[in-house]
Amino acid sequence: MATDNGSEGGGCPECKLTLPVKQTFDLEKAVCSYGFFMMAPNLWIPSTCTLQRPLRLRDERSVMAQVSRMLRLSEMEESAISEFHELHLEAEAKGFGRLFRSPTLFEDIVKGILLCNCGWGRTLAMVKSLCDLQSELKGQSFGKKKGNLGKHNLGPEKLEKSQKTRQPELLRKKQKNREKSETIATLQSTTSVGKDMVSQTSGIRSVDSRNSPGDLEQQKYSEDYCQPSNSPDLSSSPQPQSLRQCDLDLLFSSEDFPTSSELANLDEKFLEKRCGLGYRAKRIVKLARDICEGIIDLSSLENFTGSTEMGMCFDDVKEHLLKLDGIGPFTCAIVWMCMGNYQSIPADTETVRHLKQVHGRSQCTTGTVQREVEEVYGKYAPFQFLAYWFEIWNCYEEKFGRLSQMLPSNYHLITGSNMRSKVSEDFMSTWHYFYGLILHYAILF
Repeated sequence: MATDNGSEGGGCPECKLTLPVKQTFDLEKAVCSYGFFMMAPNLWIPSTCTLQRPLRLRDERSVMAQVSRMLRLSEMEESAISEFHELHLEAEAKGFGRLFRSPTLFEDIVKGILLCNCGWGRTLAMVKSLCDLQSELKGQSFGKKKGNLGKHNLGPEKLEKSQKTRQPELLRKKQKNREKSETIATLQSTTSVGKDMVSQTSGIRSVDSRNSPGDLEQQKYSEDYCQPSNSPDLSSSPQPQSLRQCDLDLLFSSEDFPTSSELANLDEKFLEKRCGLGYRAKRIVKLARDICEGIIDLSSLENFTGSTEMGMCFDDVKEHLLKLDGIGPFTCAIVWMCMGNYQSIPADTETVRHLKQVHGRSQCTTGTVQREVEEVYGKYAPFQFLAYWFEIWNCYEEKFGRLSQMLPSNYHLITGSNMRSKVSEDFMSTWHYFYGLILHYAILF
């Protein structure tokens, strides 16, 4: 581990870590492979192929663990990817197999809940609101700024008194140490060529969040990105697009995703109104409180390896997840995938559209979709989700261009309504043309 205290030019202190990976590893494909990379507080920077997001850092081991989880670098994940590639040669040729996830299982679960029963644009907005709220809570806790938590001002301290709930000791410890532990982490992949070997590394730079990340990078990114930009043609060019002001606001933002401890002491009504979560607020707050009270142990689920010593199998884990409030079959399949099991496909209306459009399943409905995905992707067991998502992601990129080159401000455009087939678009254009002619002649006669 190399450490740079930022002595040159009075810059912010930073720490550089190197994480060895396999020669075939591709950071862009590992990150830009699943929609979670588009959600706050993640920020993918196209021109430099880097990922930036805050991480709660304790030591080098903590950094490596979080990054390894996001990029799926464990031996178990590497083995699963190899097995999947044996079944799916096209995915192997394109280097597809790692689905990006969060540093923690809690963040994955909450984001899975926020994906349920709403459009993609709203999901992105809700996640961003939670990260904004985390910044306010952090500011209130440490006196950096006065957090505007709504007219009820339901911050952790007031809720503790009004609800007469005991703040977990773990939260107190985290609050005392958080200033020292929160940093902005930037991931970038490099290749080292030696005499007899080529090795890939994933470099991790950690910048102390108590200083503005812009102090280090503002000039560089301004030169790279602050170019005049009109509304882009999303499918016309694979080149990185110019960042707009809203994208730069994300670039120099230090909001993190809230922890279970930070959410456990919030009033669900306040959270519902402040972040626009709807019915999901109640379920997320209950999940956070159950974790803090020890009712739910995510560490045990996360560390599950399938050994007989654990006394559990993947079906047991799935059954346990389905018992959690707010987790139905759709969210469970997402969480299960984030835990390294790819047997279940989170089927929804987007799945129905895909099966109709790509596989000719014209009679597919939400009632039959689960049976039909098993018929289509069963041959890839136990990696049905990977095979399904490989197709979905390719369809998105055929429509919008390489998603790794898309601006964050355009992420909301990736919706089912924008994925209509060319046949449908041509049909609608033709229909509008003849409808116009009919109206024209009707007026004349």
